[in-house]
Amino acid sequence: MDNRDLIASFLEVQQHIKALSEHTVVAYRTDLGQLARFFEDLGVPLAEARAEDGRQFVAHLLDLELRETTINRKISTARSFYAYLQRNGQVSINPFDLIKSRRAVDRLPSYLTEEEVKELLSLAYDNWSSTTAMLIFTLLYETGCRISELLSVKESDINRSEKRIRVLGKGRRTRYVFYGRRSATIMGHYMSLKAEHHESEYLLSTKDGRQLPMSTVGAMFALYRERLGWQKPFTPHTLRHSFATHLLNRGADIRVVQELLGHANISTTQIYTHISQARLAQVYRTSHPHGRIIDE
Repeated sequence: MDNRDLIASFLEVQQHIKALSEHTVVAYRTDLGQLARFFEDLGVPLAEARAEDGRQFVAHLLDLELRETTINRKISTARSFYAYLQRNGQVSINPFDLIKSRRAVDRLPSYLTEEEVKELLSLAYDNWSSTTAMLIFTLLYETGCRISELLSVKESDINRSEKRIRVLGKGRRTRYVFYGRRSATIMGHYMSLKAEHHESEYLLSTKDGRQLPMSTVGAMFALYRERLGWQKPFTPHTLRHSFATHLLNRGADIRVVQELLGHANISTTQIYTHISQARLAQVYRTSHPHGRIIDE
């Protein structure tokens, strides 16, 4: 089998047997495509790679100055790919077996302040594109969904009377998320506009009824970031981070936040407690008469 067939076989198993999400499979395909091109430049077929080739690939990633999390994901993808080939008897060694993940530098997720959220959600929506954008922004902030989850929501997944949505998360796990009055209002307006244009099983769709693509969402976020004059990152995940941070800042139980976010492990949710602690320290240092002494 050539490189393309080996990758296709691996991706088929991930998508249809392990039932990974389309978003994850696309990430695997991108990472393995990059790996295959690098090995091709070395004159090494994927099935003949050795440990030294794996180390050269990691050195190449470091030269690209990628984030540690990105490098670790690419190493993990390559390791899983070769483990699959080993189990099938298509390779004798895994060139990434002994390569350790890079130590990640702790980075707190970027999030919006409550004032910035108010600024964003107070913008007008008076046509199809602006209503779509505002519905996405509001639902992401009020539900804490991943953007891939939201784009997969069908009209049949929504209980509008209880303001509840059934979403399919990572690992094909189903959970329920909730939204508020603002999302309900915008959703009602959006559904009226949608009915004038087309029918679609998906909540969020293009004007011709297709599922709204991720590229359109990315363009929306870039447009509104420029419109608001923000320098900080503004992505779908920024609103998810804001959802979790604001809940914890207002005293929500971390295990409830874990369930709402769809985290399998609470340690993933605990990064948001670091943000809340930073917020507590900021309030103390600016409000307590002796708070500033700590910094002197």
